Amino acid sequence: MPDLSTKSVFLDFLNFLKKPNDQQIEISTKEKIILLFKFLFFELLLTCAIVFPLDYIIDKFVKLKSESLDYQQNTIYMVFILVVVLVPFTEEIIFRSVLRYNSIFKGRVSREKWNRFFPFLVYTFSIAFGLVHAGNYFNNSITFFLLSPLIVLSQLSGAFVISYIRVRLNFYYGFFYHALWNFVAAILIPSVMILFASPYVDKTTSYTLSIEEKVFFHLNETQTTSLDVRDNKIYKIETTQLYLQDILDLIYGEGKYYVDEYMLDMKFSSKNGISKENFKKMLEKEYEIQNTAD
Repeated sequence: MPDLSTKSVFLDFLNFLKKPNDQQIEISTKEKIILLFKFLFFELLLTCAIVFPLDYIIDKFVKLKSESLDYQQNTIYMVFILVVVLVPFTEEIIFRSVLRYNSIFKGRVSREKWNRFFPFLVYTFSIAFGLVHAGNYFNNSITFFLLSPLIVLSQLSGAFVISYIRVRLNFYYGFFYHALWNFVAAILIPSVMILFASPYVDKTTSYTLSIEEKVFFHLNETQTTSLDVRDNKIYKIETTQLYLQDILDLIYGEGKYYVDEYMLDMKFSSKNGISKENFKKMLEKEYEIQNTAD
């Protein structure tokens, strides 16, 4: 039985990164699950210690923009089906199904040639997997393309981890790990953060603003939009389950400003009204709003 201590596992992983080899390990299902969670913990540490700080620095040089999901696709059920199940399964088929010497290759390539070629196969598909995720953003500046390997660092590191799991265990454990990571990143962590977050409240003698963020769109709740904007002044805003981007588009015109994906309930009222520019400054206390003309 192989040594499955944490130290041995990660030493084997480092050796795999240096020179990938197509070798499997025979361990119990319980040991396989433990192995997956060791790598999950490792990737979460990597994300907190390196990826998040790096993203903060990158943000100083280039603004990353991404499209918001359609409301109907942003329910917890659709996110689970699309992000946790369908996308990982499809990506595993495309990028990692070939990473084993199986019956398809045995009749065409000798094991010796396969072993020589295998490292390039792992590197090529892992790098491609990382870089294809740059397509999640719509930004065509030179700086964006130069920094894209750092921007998708999380996907690049994840690609090599899943390649290792796929080779050492099998395709289905690679898929399960990919699905588990997406579940943690897209559902678990955002839900926990919202659970412990308090609504944002900004109240003065001139106005009252309250914002409650949401993670998912709820089909059983009514989506409402009510704005009272006159003579370049805002008197009242009441929205439920609306992206902040859509609120900005309604007030300032479509495409003038960009903000990251935030779904929220907003209530704003001002008896004498407040200018659009001052309202934007109020929002900028909590959110980073970019002028698309910049």
